Amino acid sequence: MTGAGRQRLPQMEPAQRLIEELEKEWTEQQTILRRWREDGVKFDLERPEKLDIRAISLVPELFQPRDGISEKHVADLTKAIKNVGELDPLTVIVVGRRTILIDGHHRVEAYGRAKWGREVAVRYFDGSPSAAVLAASEANSAVKLPMESRERQNRAWKLVLIGRYSKPEIARAAGVSERQVANMRSVVKQLGDEAFAHSKSWFRARNAAKGGYQNMDEAEASVWQDELAQRYADGMAKMFSTKMADNPQVAAMALEKYFGRRLPEVWRELRDFVDVREIELEDAAEEAAVEAEEFRIGAVAKPIKTPGPDEASRRDEF
Repeated sequence: MTGAGRQRLPQMEPAQRLIEELEKEWTEQQTILRRWREDGVKFDLERPEKLDIRAISLVPELFQPRDGISEKHVADLTKAIKNVGELDPLTVIVVGRRTILIDGHHRVEAYGRAKWGREVAVRYFDGSPSAAVLAASEANSAVKLPMESRERQNRAWKLVLIGRYSKPEIARAAGVSERQVANMRSVVKQLGDEAFAHSKSWFRARNAAKGGYQNMDEAEASVWQDELAQRYADGMAKMFSTKMADNPQVAAMALEKYFGRRLPEVWRELRDFVDVREIELEDAAEEAAVEAEEFRIGAVAKPIKTPGPDEASRRDEF
């Protein structure tokens, strides 16, 4: 399946070296099993439905298609574990004596943070490690946590550098066009060994092929800014988790202290990301609701004056 379009690269990228080692070990394992079947040897592959997380190996260089762990998603999953219990099964592949995680890195992280002490459900992938890399990419393209365009591009670039997959396979697994994959292969040829210095970022590799950041056009500069902003956001998420998002007022105070006199500049930039009119309408609606509630409480609390006997008789005279 992965032979078509195989590319010879100038050196071994770390992920490529890992997949070569796993493929070799898995192929030897399959050869032994095939011989046993041919010789009529009875054997039973141990595949328990649940495993201790500590028995599962992580190889994020191959099977974590995203640019990193989403702190918010991990926080949400951690809450779900504490409130509901076990999450969906992890997907693993058995290679030799190792059971390697293919899909479920956020769930594993969440189990650790929730101090989950029991075994977790797993499902087994029956294909080769090369096929498992594609399966991991396809699984992460699902709607459960959509990959951003930047992440899809970077994943496709990683698969190109591995050098084992055809254009259609990479395009389908990463969610990019075959034309984009062809462009990436052209950059590999142009950069040679230097391509591996930019293995984590397709954008950086592309700009290196163009001669550097000084040659960026407006669209490319926008992508660069987005990538830099995401890096900063990831750093904040690792440090604060969801604390800032859960406390907007405290977050605003922290930003005021950090930016100081330059805070107005930040506010002007933020206006491009916020619908100010919508906020004003929400504030007006909230203020009206508060006033209505205060009026209702005042009306209920106001004493009702009942007429005395003299007042009643005077009204009767009229």
